[in-house]
Amino acid sequence: MARTCAIRGWLFALALAVAPVAGAEEFEALVPESPARLLPPARAMGPDFHVVDPVAGDGLMHRYVLETRYGRFDAYGTEGVAARVHEVEALATLARTTDVGVVVGAVGERITGSARSVVDVAAHPVDTVVGIPRGISHLFRGYAAEARELGESAGPPGGGGAHVAPPSTSDAKRYVSRYFGVSASERAWYRKLNVDPYTDNEPLRHAIARLARVDATTQFGLKFAPLPGIPYAGEMGRAMDAIYNEHPAVLRERRQARLAGYGLGPGEVRAFESTLVLNPTRQQLLDEAAQRLDGVAGRDQLFRHAIGIASDPEAAVYVRSALGLAARHAASPLATILPGIRMPAGRAADGTVVVVAAFDAVRWTAEVAAAEAEARAALPPDTAAPELWLAAPPSPRAAEALAARGWRVHVEGEPRDIPP
Repeated sequence: MARTCAIRGWLFALALAVAPVAGAEEFEALVPESPARLLPPARAMGPDFHVVDPVAGDGLMHRYVLETRYGRFDAYGTEGVAARVHEVEALATLARTTDVGVVVGAVGERITGSARSVVDVAAHPVDTVVGIPRGISHLFRGYAAEARELGESAGPPGGGGAHVAPPSTSDAKRYVSRYFGVSASERAWYRKLNVDPYTDNEPLRHAIARLARVDATTQFGLKFAPLPGIPYAGEMGRAMDAIYNEHPAVLRERRQARLAGYGLGPGEVRAFESTLVLNPTRQQLLDEAAQRLDGVAGRDQLFRHAIGIASDPEAAVYVRSALGLAARHAASPLATILPGIRMPAGRAADGTVVVVAAFDAVRWTAEVAAAEAEARAALPPDTAAPELWLAAPPSPRAAEALAARGWRVHVEGEPRDIPP
């Protein structure tokens, strides 16, 4: 806690130091808002859930909490809310399935028991949110700064990134234990419900595991129309098809050859594959983003930057941003991926630097100003007027401050509706 406070104090001091105008910087206050102002009605409330009011922000995203019949769930940003609401709909569909009473009873019992064990992340979110999550702050840091702090080597010649320690055996075992236990029968149920098989929604995971076991042993064959879900398209659709139909070990084996072809060493591949918050869905999405960046030099950086991600919010934002970078390449070709900054960034043949940050509620706070300074410092020294692509428009004050620092701010329509 003391170290976290010290870091925040340093960030505030840095934000003041980099102010481009004389006098005190004008920062925005993070004012809690009503879900009704932030979300479409169907996302703010439904028969089996409501979003806790008020909603707090951290300067980059809103941090939502859903109160449901099945427990309380946190959601980071509007994409996270979309996925959580859909998971609640899936749970409600299972609870309403009455083809076989014994199965419904078992599912309801398991859901109730699991819901009690769900961590109550924020009974009063406004009281607990104090700023940008530590993991998100990590995204803005360049490898050089991180190496100095941790005393690590600068990595391979040519700016390949910070030194990557090989994962421990326990890391690999934890990953396999957490994700490789999802059976083909369970994945079939997830497909029927149109939800991610590697969600961290424990009530849903337990309910589907129970259903799959009972369905397989009794051959009752519960029937219901597939639940309308998120309309996956493009690389998202390809990734989800693979996730639903293939064992994660098979997908991992296929990916290893591609990662080696990008230039990652065996230790780096193992480290990427053992990063716990990069579940098989997120790893597959990063793989799809890299393939969509065909012809762009430095695709290894997308995976090197992902190694060491330690929080779900950081992982979600990073994957969405990587897909956004691929979308930018499709619209305006990039020549290379930049190694210095952890946020997905590239340079076009004409020298234009593009940074994609899938944040949807940017406000100009001291922490955001400090994060901007770190991100800018991690870019190549010759960077002029970099493009910054966000998932939604920043506040007017944030737009003004970013423009004053030389950023050309744009809003990227992609990616949308990606699992948290």
